[in-house]
Amino acid sequence: MDRSRSQQCQTSVERTLLAFGGRGTVGDLIVSTGLPRVDVERSLEELIADDRAHVAVSESGVLVYRLDERRRRAQPMARSPHRVLRGRKPSTTPDVLGRGFDRKTLRLIRARGGVLSMAELIEHTGLPLKKAQDEMERLVELYGGEAHPSWDGHIVYAFPELVVSAHGDFAGREPRPAWVRGEDPMRRRGRGRRRESLARRMLRAIVRTRRSRFRDAETLRRYALGHVFETALKGKGVVSLDGTVKVLQSRAGKWRVSRSAVEKALEQLASEFEAPITELNGDRFFGFRNVKRQFLASQVQRTRLKLERTAGGRTVFDSGDAPLVAAQRELDAFDRALDQDGSLRAG
Repeated sequence: MDRSRSQQCQTSVERTLLAFGGRGTVGDLIVSTGLPRVDVERSLEELIADDRAHVAVSESGVLVYRLDERRRRAQPMARSPHRVLRGRKPSTTPDVLGRGFDRKTLRLIRARGGVLSMAELIEHTGLPLKKAQDEMERLVELYGGEAHPSWDGHIVYAFPELVVSAHGDFAGREPRPAWVRGEDPMRRRGRGRRRESLARRMLRAIVRTRRSRFRDAETLRRYALGHVFETALKGKGVVSLDGTVKVLQSRAGKWRVSRSAVEKALEQLASEFEAPITELNGDRFFGFRNVKRQFLASQVQRTRLKLERTAGGRTVFDSGDAPLVAAQRELDAFDRALDQDGSLRAG
């Protein structure tokens, strides 16, 4: 990592710790900053080496990083850990390297217990399956994900580190699905760099108009995706071409929606989700039961894995302890171990 980027990451991590009230886990910091796990861990190591931060181990086995008290008092910034955890970007945290959309994805993963299926990622991004698979691979590499086969053959992805917290507030506000946004959410990832030309901004303004949106194949696909998911998650799983055209036409208002374009979008989605297609009385029907099955597969894995962990109990080690305090902690831990051993023998 070059020196400038390293300093940016350290600044982001330190300011986010401050916004958390001076303490947080690696997972807290990753979700808030959107930085890769390796960058967060390296920044924490550098802060500890400079005596700007310390690491403690809770009785529950969770590592909690905290700012040095002198450092924290010297920077009286606004602290609002619940604001950070619930998905509101803290004013003290810079958008390092334009990872705004990554933060939304990480917030979604945390809100869903650290487990995400491919269908849920597609719901969030609006990406076609192949691109969504590439995106999931990127997330797994950057944020410590693991692939898990589900009971019915689907693969879901677990991110254990993202649901380990010093604050225990996992019920964050989920980002809106891709189809309720007027433009491709994935194109927003790099805006933090502010390198877009005036011509591109003007083009986006044109694309945002209702008429242009419903002529764009990718946008039309996202809107069709919304109808498919809403129908599938209600339990029906089957959408018709005629019904989808009506839904999208009601959204488009006076601008005409092309039936052939909607049909093409549904065919693409059917291919991605292995949905059977049938024809009856001049209409076409698409069976998207696999969508709900993937959501159920994630829920089963959340229940089975139970990844959420919070720092609890006594602090058994703190790198910032004075020698006498550290010695007392060791004696207390030894006494507790003796008491526990005696209880077990008596039992």
